[in-house]
Amino acid sequence: MRPHLPRFLIECGAAPGAVLALRPDEAKHARVRRLGVGDAVAVFDGAGRSYLARIESLSRDSAAVRIESALPERAAESPLDLTLAVGTLKADRFDWVVEKATELGVTRIQPFISTHTLARPSADRHARWRQIALAAAKQCGRSAAPAIAGTIDFDGVVALPAALRLVFAEDGSGVELTTLTASAPTSLLVVIGAEGGFTPAELASARAQNCHLVDLGPRILRADTAALTALSLCQARWGDLGGAG
Repeated sequence: MRPHLPRFLIECGAAPGAVLALRPDEAKHARVRRLGVGDAVAVFDGAGRSYLARIESLSRDSAAVRIESALPERAAESPLDLTLAVGTLKADRFDWVVEKATELGVTRIQPFISTHTLARPSADRHARWRQIALAAAKQCGRSAAPAIAGTIDFDGVVALPAALRLVFAEDGSGVELTTLTASAPTSLLVVIGAEGGFTPAELASARAQNCHLVDLGPRILRADTAALTALSLCQARWGDLGGAG
C-alpha cells in the first residue's frame, strides 16, 4: 500500500487495465491536487478493494483513471469486527461520530432510538452518513467504509449478535473494561446511549440479554465523547490502535 499517493473513490471494483471515470467531486479533487496524465494514484471502492492506478485523462469537467494492479485488500482495516450502536444525536454531533468512528476502524454503525433519545433522524440522514463515512475512509486510508444500518429501537440493539456485547452505562453500575476477557472477541458490539443516557429498565433489558455493563470512569461524558472514548479503549485492548493486535 502507498499511503502517500492521492486517493480517490470509485463506484465499484475493477480489473487491471480498466479505465474508470471519476465522479465529478473526485475529478475536482484531482484538479485541485494539480495532478496530470500519467500520475500515480490510489483508488478504492469503499467495500474493501483498493488499486494502484494512473490518471488516464483530466479536463476541466472530467477525469478518468486506468487501473494498474490491486493493492492489499483491507490493508488499513482493523482485525476487530466492531459494531458501534449509538443513540441518535443532533445532526452535527452524529455526523461527527460517523466520521471519527470511521477513522477508528469500526466495521458498522447502528443508530438506535431509546427512551431519552432527543433526535429523530430523517430518511435522508442515512445517505448523508454514508457520504461522511466514505469521505472519512478516503482521508484515513481505509479501503472499506463502515456499513450504516437503519435506525432500530433499543431492545433490537441489545439483541444484536456479537461474541461480546458492551453497554457503556453512565450510572456507575458498570465494571471496568480491563476486568473483561483479555483475548480478542471474534466480534464486538459497543452500545452508547443518547444525550439522556439509559433508563433503569433499559439497563435491565441489557443485562437480560447478557450484555456487559461497562463504566467509562468518574466523569459523565457527552454521548459523542463517550462513543469515541469507548471505541478507542476497545481498539487499544483488542484491535490495532496503539500497536494492539
